[in-house]
Amino acid sequence: MYDWVYIYEFAKNVKGEIPSLMDEDYIGFWKESGYSFLFFKKEKGATLRKLSLPFRSELVIRHKDWESGVSLDILNIGRITIHPPWKVPPEEGRINVSIDPNMAFGSGYHPTTKGCLILIDKLFQEFIPEKVLDLGTGTGILSVVCLKMGAKTAFCIDHNNLSTDTANKNRSLNGLEKNMHLLRGDVRNFLYIDADLLIANIYFQVIDQLTDQGAFYSKKYCILSGLSGHEGHLIAEKLEKRLHLLDMYQENLWFSYLFKS
Repeated sequence: MYDWVYIYEFAKNVKGEIPSLMDEDYIGFWKESGYSFLFFKKEKGATLRKLSLPFRSELVIRHKDWESGVSLDILNIGRITIHPPWKVPPEEGRINVSIDPNMAFGSGYHPTTKGCLILIDKLFQEFIPEKVLDLGTGTGILSVVCLKMGAKTAFCIDHNNLSTDTANKNRSLNGLEKNMHLLRGDVRNFLYIDADLLIANIYFQVIDQLTDQGAFYSKKYCILSGLSGHEGHLIAEKLEKRLHLLDMYQENLWFSYLFKS
């Protein structure tokens, strides 16, 4: 369980030093553009400054401020119940999904993730895809939900090491090691993977580039999110020339779309 999160920045890749720092307070490691960010549940500044590493900065935040300003709790969306592993869902007969978001994106509270979950729930009541391609998987929450709802296989792609590490943990929490395949890399390079459903909850610029590739249109269904304001309208206008818009979810100027080929 996270209350406060302590973030430490270093001006190099410190991955090799991490095994010695992985105590009960260690949350994760994020590598970005030559810098490293280490996340802990408790203050570690004094210990980290003693290491022969290029310490750069530290930041302390409430975890709920990282998580869309909401504390992690049991969350019901349609037929889906999402809960952190330290909370037991109270209801049987629902699709229960255990997610520890760590410091990756995808707890279910942000309107873009919520929109995807709502559209997944609606789609799976009419059609259950066998193969899912999840681009920008974050915590892996969307693939976990799809597999729990009947999909056979999910391929989860993210360029961020903390995201794939977190998705790996959530895969294990839900017993999906055999069905959920994790790959690290640029999502724009993975459209060759065959899938009945493509999900991309990611930046507008990347979605725009994905939809320029012919392989994008080989998927039977696609759910797109991470689009705000005019970005959603631009993508919708672009895709409606080749795909059928089946449904849409909007919250606080964030848009999520369900298309069919």
